[in-house]
Amino acid sequence: MSAVLQLPTAARRRIYQTLVSQPGRHWTVRTLTEALAAHATVKETSVRDTVNFLLSLRIVALVPYHRTMTVSLTSPGERALIVALRRAQSQTGV
Repeated sequence: MSAVLQLPTAARRRIYQTLVSQPGRHWTVRTLTEALAAHATVKETSVRDTVNFLLSLRIVALVPYHRTMTVSLTSPGERALIVALRRAQSQTGV
């Protein structure tokens, strides 16, 4: 597992939590950004960068036949994000 995945920033933790909270949902950068609108620290560029990073690790997969890039969380990806979130929680004591 990538070190970046193991030690997520606050913005990435929020993105991971959002993905894990709705594992079957299809996400675009826009819908994910909108879901995180309450968190001012999470900007669209952070969401786009994180989605591309998660695609490279096969944590999320492209959903075919969509005009805009649409992704969904994979089963192994869900487990990896849960582990990363637990590890981050235990390290920060939150």
